[in-house]
Amino acid sequence: MSCKTKVRKIFLDRRHNLSSARREEAKSKALKTLSEKLKGFSHVLSFASMTEEIDLWPLNQELVKETRLLLPRLTTSTKILPFAVSSLDHLLLHPTLNLLEPDPTLCSEYSLEKVSAVLVPGIAFDIHCGRLGYGKGHYDRFLAKLSCPFFGVGFQEQLSNTPLETEAHDIPLTKLFLF
Repeated sequence: MSCKTKVRKIFLDRRHNLSSARREEAKSKALKTLSEKLKGFSHVLSFASMTEEIDLWPLNQELVKETRLLLPRLTTSTKILPFAVSSLDHLLLHPTLNLLEPDPTLCSEYSLEKVSAVLVPGIAFDIHCGRLGYGKGHYDRFLAKLSCPFFGVGFQEQLSNTPLETEAHDIPLTKLFLF
């Protein structure tokens, strides 16, 4: 088992064991903090939280009302594209990854150059703004094409006390927001 695989398991277990109260606390803090911190960004690429990730649904609802929400869509097995989302009812369940993404018949593909900030999920983060994702490299390939800030978002429990192992293709984040 590789080092990254071992670290993924540790942090997935840690995230899995968070209480409902702890998750609610983090969701509330994330909404309050990120609403304020993202005010200066015209179009924010967020994410549709998977079951055990921090819940960004309230923030995404706020961004929809302000017509600033972008969400990623996996258009091939390796390529993410941003889509403008005008309603959270315009999402579909990805057929194999069990995550919500924009319905391309109801949402518009958005220009990479106009993305002003990206909220990035992960399994673990470190104090050097390193990120450990799910291992497929989707976000790293996507982020390499952008020139805006990348904000890692998750629970405080996802912060590694030691630097995460990195590879040449890993893209560092601009800042972490862990709640």
